[in-house]
Amino acid sequence: MIRTTESNESSCKRQKIEMHNKECPYLDTIHRELLDFDMEPSCSVTLESGPHVYACLVCGKFYRGRGPQTPAYLHAVDEGHYCFVHLKEGTFHCLPEDYEVVDSSLDDISAALHPTFKEEAITKLDVNTELSRDWFGRRYLPGFIGLNNLDKTDGINAMVQALAHVKPLRNFFLRQSHKNLFVVNPIKAKRKIGGKKIKPPQRISNLVLAFGELVRKIWSDRRLKHSVDPQRLVQEISVASRKRFGSRRSEMGEQLAWFLHQLHLGLGGTSKRTTIVHKIFQGQVSVTTRSRKSITDRPGNRQEKEYDDRLGSDDEEKLDQTKDLIPPVTIIEEKNIDTNFLQLTLEIPEKPLFKDDEGGLVIPQEPLVNVLRKFDGVTFSDALNGSTRRYKLNRLPPYLILHLQRFKSNRYRREKNPTIVAFPVKNFDLSKYVKTKKEHPPTATEIEQMGVSELRAVLLRYKQAHLAKNVVEKHELVHLVKDFCSKSLPNFLAEKYNLVANITHASNDNNRGEGDPLQEGSYKCHVQHRAQWYEMQDLHVQETMPQLIGLSESYVLIFEKKGT
Repeated sequence: MIRTTESNESSCKRQKIEMHNKECPYLDTIHRELLDFDMEPSCSVTLESGPHVYACLVCGKFYRGRGPQTPAYLHAVDEGHYCFVHLKEGTFHCLPEDYEVVDSSLDDISAALHPTFKEEAITKLDVNTELSRDWFGRRYLPGFIGLNNLDKTDGINAMVQALAHVKPLRNFFLRQSHKNLFVVNPIKAKRKIGGKKIKPPQRISNLVLAFGELVRKIWSDRRLKHSVDPQRLVQEISVASRKRFGSRRSEMGEQLAWFLHQLHLGLGGTSKRTTIVHKIFQGQVSVTTRSRKSITDRPGNRQEKEYDDRLGSDDEEKLDQTKDLIPPVTIIEEKNIDTNFLQLTLEIPEKPLFKDDEGGLVIPQEPLVNVLRKFDGVTFSDALNGSTRRYKLNRLPPYLILHLQRFKSNRYRREKNPTIVAFPVKNFDLSKYVKTKKEHPPTATEIEQMGVSELRAVLLRYKQAHLAKNVVEKHELVHLVKDFCSKSLPNFLAEKYNLVANITHASNDNNRGEGDPLQEGSYKCHVQHRAQWYEMQDLHVQETMPQLIGLSESYVLIFEKKGT
């Protein structure tokens, strides 16, 4: 009896292996031009979304399940469409016979559904100039493709394009895949060790998964089409923000700050636990708050003789005269706190608009260094509670985000400040806004006298320990540290930045002065690849000159620290 059971199990396993390796005769019925994996994975019949939704490779529609009486099974029987792909796992199946198909000719579909990147390919992205082809033969440059506008989602498109070109953030998500659903180094199950409960692994939020998937599709060189549809990310933003963002145009500064915070939380970050978002964008600023207080009851003003201060007493009149002789004294209190930031908000000074000889408006300009006076550590600015505040930067992040506040709302309408802020594209020096550091790089003689642990400590101090990962000999490590201290370290200490991305809000000239300027305008983004700048607005991607970037109505600027 036992032998019969074992033989039955072995025969079942052989049947599964044979079924698994069975060649599908219907692969020639696949129509790649009809496939679109950017849409939400929900059944076209029941409108249900879940882990078991399949895409028909013949007509491109989505159906749930593959067992008998499921929409996918009935579609295969009724329409004669037999090839399906699991939208979550990426496995191919033939229905209604229900066996898995493994064929190398389906690799292009797998790469379009869930793009993956090797480390070697990631390192070559910033120097790549080779154009790729989609299924229709159209050429595109990976990383510089358009995003569909889903009814006023140009702001989300511009934000995604800008963040997708921040190298550390981009590389982090390119190293992930659709199978990475939990925070790094998770604990597999909740269990007790030594009488203590250990929490189960934290699942990555749907918003983070949608953003990572979108970044990988933007940089993929094996697309079935030369554009990407951000529908899934837009839906996750709308759900996570309770429809505050996603359904209409929003102020980019508020939307970007909220989005970065959600990425931090979705990756398991807290106020104490850091993530890739805080490592890239978080800096520290010192805030000095100055407030005025009036004091009347001072120890020096108290009279030795005590008065009867009750109403109607004989001493009431004398007490009133004494109070008049003691004027209140105003003192100034200062409180200093250090707080972290992900972006710096700058107020653009308002300037009047003039008309030229032809009747057109002359847009005023303001240098960025004047707008940054708020953080010079000397100037006090007014706060909402009547106090004044002074700001001084303690530490700048590797990537600095500047939010130029262009919109102000009053009781009746929202107004936009069209002043053009002029800024340098390269070598933007911010050293005078940061607290002075008495820090000098070690000399060549000092480096030669250091031990191995001291040499590695120099690299670790500036977060460059990965440079010595494969170094074994001491003389190689000495040469590496010398090269770093002579070439890269001066840029670390100089606090100089280069522009990486620029998000602008273009006003509608036809409706200037009427309606809501935020809803009537549109967002676009400028990003750089090697020496060429690109202007990206939804599906439109075109080359532009760096001189034109400074003439746009910049809203959010992202700078990269030199030597990062």
